[in-house]
Amino acid sequence: MALRGAPVVALASRSRLRAEEAAPFLGPWVTLVASSELPGLATRVLVAVSDEAIPAVAETLARAGMKGGAALHTCGAKGPEALAALRAAGVACGMLHPLQTFADPPPGVERLERITFGLAGDRQALDWADEIVRLLEGRGLYIASDRLSWYHAGAVLASNALLAVIDAATILMERAGVERKAALRALEPLSRTSLDNVFARGPRAALTGPIARGDIATVAAHLEALEEAPPGVDALYRGIAHHLLQLARERGLADSAVRALESMIERSRGR
Repeated sequence: MALRGAPVVALASRSRLRAEEAAPFLGPWVTLVASSELPGLATRVLVAVSDEAIPAVAETLARAGMKGGAALHTCGAKGPEALAALRAAGVACGMLHPLQTFADPPPGVERLERITFGLAGDRQALDWADEIVRLLEGRGLYIASDRLSWYHAGAVLASNALLAVIDAATILMERAGVERKAALRALEPLSRTSLDNVFARGPRAALTGPIARGDIATVAAHLEALEEAPPGVDALYRGIAHHLLQLARERGLADSAVRALESMIERSRGR
C-alpha cells in the first residue's frame, strides 16, 4: 500500500525481531512501536496476526484508548466479532482477507496486487477496505459474517487442498518407482494445464479421465492399488472420486455408469 500512496505510519509486533524484518517491506518512514502506542498515532489499524491472537490485540488497543476510526483484520474465517473489544469502544470493525497464498515475504508482497479480497464488517470499516482494494487494483467479495466459514473452507480447498492432492499424487508415483523430484516435474504440466482448463472452461467442461468416461475397470485397478497406499491417500482418492462422479453426472454420464462406479467405490472401502 505504501507504494500506492497510502504509507504505513507505524508497525507493532509482539516480537521486535519480526517487526524489524517486516519494516523494510512497508517503507523507510514506518516507526516501530508497542501495540499500546498505536492509538496515539493512527485512527486506522490493520491487524495482521495469527487468527487466535486477534481478540488479544483488539483488547490491547482498546485498553490503550483507541476509540472511533476503523480496524480491519486479515483472517478469512472470522468477521468483525473477532475485534469485539474495539467494536465496544466505538471502532468500526471488519475483515480484509487476501484471497492469496503467501509462502515467502518478497514475492508475497507482489502477489497482493490484482487479486480478490474477502470483505465483511461495519460500513466505515468496509469503506477503508474498499480504498485498500482499489489501491492494489484488486476486487472485493462482500461476504455476510455468518457465511464466512463457507467462504474460508472454499479458499482452503482451492489452495491448501491442492497441495495435499499433489503430494498424494507424488506418493503414488513413488510407489510406481518414480523418484520424488522427477514425479513433481512430471506432474507439473498436467496439473497446470488442468488448472488452466478449469478456470477457462469451468469444472464440468474441463473434466477428463476415467470417471468422466465411466471407465469402471480403470477405477477398479486404482482402488486395488490404493489398498497398499497410506490411509490418507486412499481416503483422498475416494472422496474426490465421489465428487467427480457428481460432475460427470452433470455433464451427461449415464446414471447406470454413475451407480456402478459409486457401488464399486463403496464395496472396496476397507477391504
